[in-house]
Amino acid sequence: MDSSTSESSVSESTVSESTEGTESSTSEEPEEGSEVSSVDGETDAEEKDSSLKNYEALYQDMLEVTEKPKRALVTVIGITNQMDYFNQNYENQQQISGLIVADNGQDLFILTEYRIVENVERIQVTFWDETMVDATYQRHDPSTGLTIVKVDESKLDEETRDGLAVAPLGSSYLVSQGDPVVAVGSPVGYSDSIAYGVVTSVTNKISALDNEYNLLTTDILGSTDGSGILVNLDGEIVGIIAQSYSAKGNNVVTGIAISQIKKLIENLSNNVSRAYIGIRGQDVTEELSDKTGIPKGVLISRVADDSPAMMAGMKEYDVIVKLGEHKVETIKQYHEQLGKYSTGDVVTVTAMRKGAEGYAEMTFDVTMGEV
Repeated sequence: MDSSTSESSVSESTVSESTEGTESSTSEEPEEGSEVSSVDGETDAEEKDSSLKNYEALYQDMLEVTEKPKRALVTVIGITNQMDYFNQNYENQQQISGLIVADNGQDLFILTEYRIVENVERIQVTFWDETMVDATYQRHDPSTGLTIVKVDESKLDEETRDGLAVAPLGSSYLVSQGDPVVAVGSPVGYSDSIAYGVVTSVTNKISALDNEYNLLTTDILGSTDGSGILVNLDGEIVGIIAQSYSAKGNNVVTGIAISQIKKLIENLSNNVSRAYIGIRGQDVTEELSDKTGIPKGVLISRVADDSPAMMAGMKEYDVIVKLGEHKVETIKQYHEQLGKYSTGDVVTVTAMRKGAEGYAEMTFDVTMGEV
């Protein structure tokens, strides 16, 4: 600005001395300014173009890491026969994403949601190349709503088998708030869709029968009917989309952390039952205990109807402190100890129950049920 002012002063002083000098001076300045503006404009355009290309390359890279997980995705269809108002039979179909989680050389085991295959007359699976075959129900977990269906590999031609993949399961324990993820499958409610975003929370939990699971919450806007998987930038699956666990009135894509359900997936695939007591609970931490006076342990928030826990006399607000001879202070410890028992085993559960004079210790002999 100082330079421009100086030039202007020189031009004005030249006016009083020579008109010709003024014309020469004023004709040169716009040309210089024009050149500068032109150069600046070209630089801005180049920078903008470069930024757009970088942005495009970033998303292209994120898309590429989903190639293998996408080959593990299928569409699961539940079919029921119904009658219309004119007494004509028709097929009612519901569909959802499924994930190939195991291959034993004879069957493919596919993880999906039980609500789609419950009480249906036929289950079909559509693979990456639109090949459609029948599937059979294997087992489901009433606590999470997840199920396994299986497909006889002999029903698939060689090209279809060569093109599919078993899901690359990663570690959700390594996922942190702010990590980029890609939602693949049907996150927005229709098949073969994809969405990008970041993880906004890894601390939300859902209470399940005799267990709890961490949720991966994202900023991706989805559908209440959404399904599919969450993939990290290494191409590994870190979450199973389960919109039933998304906060009410908030349709952001939410998934169950994969690491906590790997054992469940294995048991469902092998058609193995697990022993259960039938409570839902939450941790009473030392801080919470100091504030409320509730003993440290697992506070029962609900006792399932007709469960072994109910039959043994356990009640809501009891605090479990010991399973057998092992002390438990968290729902995780409780679940780990529970896994050491089999259906039909009798285990002594020690709990604290609040009475008129405070908490008193009680014991319950619980016969393990099956789920």
